[in-house]
Amino acid sequence: MPKRKCLFSDDYTKEWSFIKRGRNDYEAFCSICGFHISVSHGGKSSVKDHIQSKNHKTKLSVASTSRDISTFMITQCTAEDMLICAAELTTAYKVVKHHQSFSSLDCTTKLNAVMYPDSSIAAKQSTARTKATAIIKHILAPHSIAQIKTEVEKVPFYGISTDSSNHKAEKLFPLLIQYFTEKEGLQIKLLKIDSLPNETSDTITSFCIKSLQDQNIPVQNIVAFSGDNTNTNFGGRDRYGVNNVFFKLKEILSKDIEGIGCPAHILHNTASTAADVMSIDVESIVLKIFKYFSIFTVRVERLKDFCEQAAIEYNNILSHSRSRWLSLLPAIERILKLWLPLKEFFAKEAKAPKAVVDFFADPLSEVYTLFVHSQAFLIEKQIKKIEKSVITIVEVKNVLQDTKKQLSDRLINKYLGNQTTQLYNKLKNEGTINTSQSETFDKETGDFFNTAICYLEQWTEPMTKFDVFAWMILNDIPQWQQVEETTKYLNEKDIGIDDSMYEEFMYLKSFIECEISDEWKAKNMEAKWKHFFEKTEELERKANLLKMCQYIFAIPGHNAHVERVFSLISAQWTKERSSLSVSTIESIIQCVYNYKMSCTEFYNYVKGEKELLKKVKSTEKYEWAKKKGRSVRVSYFLIKFS
Repeated sequence: MPKRKCLFSDDYTKEWSFIKRGRNDYEAFCSICGFHISVSHGGKSSVKDHIQSKNHKTKLSVASTSRDISTFMITQCTAEDMLICAAELTTAYKVVKHHQSFSSLDCTTKLNAVMYPDSSIAAKQSTARTKATAIIKHILAPHSIAQIKTEVEKVPFYGISTDSSNHKAEKLFPLLIQYFTEKEGLQIKLLKIDSLPNETSDTITSFCIKSLQDQNIPVQNIVAFSGDNTNTNFGGRDRYGVNNVFFKLKEILSKDIEGIGCPAHILHNTASTAADVMSIDVESIVLKIFKYFSIFTVRVERLKDFCEQAAIEYNNILSHSRSRWLSLLPAIERILKLWLPLKEFFAKEAKAPKAVVDFFADPLSEVYTLFVHSQAFLIEKQIKKIEKSVITIVEVKNVLQDTKKQLSDRLINKYLGNQTTQLYNKLKNEGTINTSQSETFDKETGDFFNTAICYLEQWTEPMTKFDVFAWMILNDIPQWQQVEETTKYLNEKDIGIDDSMYEEFMYLKSFIECEISDEWKAKNMEAKWKHFFEKTEELERKANLLKMCQYIFAIPGHNAHVERVFSLISAQWTKERSSLSVSTIESIIQCVYNYKMSCTEFYNYVKGEKELLKKVKSTEKYEWAKKKGRSVRVSYFLIKFS
């Protein structure tokens, strides 16, 4: 009968600290020799035999006469050392803040020492590309995430936002987290950027949950999810179905959460859908005109001649992106400015696009263009209000309601825009357009407003539930019935607003009565509540109100913050810097987005962060140190001096 094999025992490590478990249960590993010992037949005796071997004794002798390389480095932390570390942190931050190349630091560090010979700090700085990259990836970015974790642990609710964007073959997904703190107010931070293989609902849901769990952030505190108004995220306008991120998050969390699409896209689609009812497609014409001139110098030169003849200064024709209504207004404005030269140009241009030629030949084309320009001006103004960096879902809802009201007023009053009306009446009085053309135009402008209003009503329906929070804008003195409705809404979600809410309401009411003014009303919702909490020290006067604020402010007002992250990525990940990895880009954008400081402010900040300053002097910030997991050891004979 064969002898049973011996297994590695943890007792070996207790007796000899340098003996560890090997590649399997039948091996031991000697960390001094870097040698694997088979214990399957001899067990402990095999380990003893190795320890008594000549090879082991020789290497043990060398190890006993060696020290960590760190013991040969300067370890004192003088005031000057700390200033040098602060300067190195700020230098690294400045590079990413201003979208500069890490390679430029190889020159900058040496140049500073030459240009500022009287500065010992400049002379002793050593922030070249390798060190700066290590500082960003392993000091500043992790520090920003640690701050987020610390703050989120103190709040009961937070919301998350995500979206996707392609960079070459990479499909990038950022994860933003939104919450409200009593002292700092509304906070929106970048937690993670990752490259995912696809954008299915399962992949996105898994990414969101795993990113939070990896940072030990409790997922049960999620109260809202924000993303684009796509079927993948929400299952369509009516939010039906089970194969979408919103449904799957609710299923994982076993509770109802708030789902917020992008209201800026709703406004864009409102205008774009309404414009489709018109017989002249102004958007398409804008694109065709741009395409005709964009890369043809000869055509541009001919157009310049027409501009000179009309005594109109030439400016480049602008493009328009169909996915961004904001780009339509300046593109139309440029065409209207060059209207006469363009009209003459296409009237005489051979083989020009027929759609553009017919457009300028139609006497009503300018009227249609002016009408679309007037509506684009309204939509752009409202989108810019929505896309403010600090705005709540309550304020966003008010902007959407205001947009619907303005469109309704324009329909009722038949307001087409001042320039549109003047030119339209002029053409009718001159007899340039006939009755049939006039009736068609009147009908289509009416259809434009009706379509826009209908579309807006349908897509803003899910937001009506936030009416119970309308009083929290604090433009007027709140009434108890309003607060009671909010309390009921939150208690149905097990938020837990207790009976002391009434006393808090009475105190808030008296506070607002003293504060209310035109200056007060001009403040946004976050500034008002932040001011209230700063002035109210007693917890019993604000505990429930704070909980209400932490809930409503955790709900993203829009998805524009994710779009800003994509803009930052594009600014950093250029063709000239194409070798950046996803992990490096993630660290860079975390630093830029999460700190939100000028370079001067950042320098003053890090001077007081002793732990950060100490990490600058440590080798642990480098990749090689992290991969080895131990300090490099150097024998005495390698550094012995005569």
